[in-house]
Amino acid sequence: MKQLACFALALCAPLACLAQADVLVFGVMRELRTSVRIEEMAVEALDLKWGRWKVAATNDSGKYELDLGRNGEWLVTYSAPGFVSKRIKLMLTGPTPEEWVGGYGMNVDMTMIEPKEGVDYSVLDEPYGICRYNSETGNFEWDMEYTQKMRDRQAALLKEH
Repeated sequence: MKQLACFALALCAPLACLAQADVLVFGVMRELRTSVRIEEMAVEALDLKWGRWKVAATNDSGKYELDLGRNGEWLVTYSAPGFVSKRIKLMLTGPTPEEWVGGYGMNVDMTMIEPKEGVDYSVLDEPYGICRYNSETGNFEWDMEYTQKMRDRQAALLKEH
């Protein structure tokens, strides 16, 4: 089975449950400073190309699964009461019909921060990471240069925090 590139230093693993899914996004939500898993978190995906919505919630272990279709451009938003929302962008176009066989899996663990009064969190309105198909490798891969810029911007934000 093919796999998407991993994000947030999480490892991808082949998933038997992908037989019916084109793209399965899964992971764990944690509080940034303590690494405590977050319950009652919403993961919402909007397909910017087709206008489709998909929604998942974390379970009592902070885990979620989101089954996305192929050929979409998804803006995935992670949110929970008492935390600042974060987003990623998944550009799921490019594979041939043969390359879609078996689907793709992506482990996306997300860390969340609690807001503090007087801090501007607008940098987190932008996607934290962007993932695209690489026809040379036959996988979806994260734009690590973009992600590093966002990590640097978040680090600057946390100094205010």
